[in-house]
Amino acid sequence: MVAIDSNFLSLLLHPKARAPIDPGTKNPIHRLSDRIEKLIEDWENDQERIIIPTPVLSEFLVLAGSEASAYLDEINVRRMFLVKPFDAMAAIELAAVEVEDRQAGDKRAGVSAPWQKVRFDRQIVAIAKSNGATRIYSDDKNVRTFAIRIGLEAISTWELPQPAAKQANMFEGQESHDVDQGKPENH
Repeated sequence: MVAIDSNFLSLLLHPKARAPIDPGTKNPIHRLSDRIEKLIEDWENDQERIIIPTPVLSEFLVLAGSEASAYLDEINVRRMFLVKPFDAMAAIELAAVEVEDRQAGDKRAGVSAPWQKVRFDRQIVAIAKSNGATRIYSDDKNVRTFAIRIGLEAISTWELPQPAAKQANMFEGQESHDVDQGKPENH
């Protein structure tokens, strides 16, 4: 089981969304739509289930504006998606880590974001972890930091593998003039 953040949810449901910037190249991520397409194909082949934490869903629906209802219908129809709330198990997961951080003298665990963002990001990761995710897909530095800290693999868009280059079949749509319905060629 894997989890996604609002950026990945947006890319999955709206493949034409603007590509994030690759921090290594400082350019938009190369062949992003191909990477996302391959990711979905891999998930389908593996029969992977994708957790959408409710804070992620909320953030995405706000950004979706007047199209929120249509996107929500699409999420509900796709069997691979599981919308999961911040429930008692997620609260316990989050509390355990936060208590540890406070005892270490840094409730933000080295993250410099405002406290509300830290809490929001931690809720996303706690929901993922408490629901059995082993990996989270996110470009958000804070989400990634917290996920790694509690034992989840964190994957960003720029880390998605590029599929093999698509090659057009140069014979596609052409009739063969050298072979006559299974008879050998005459030279």
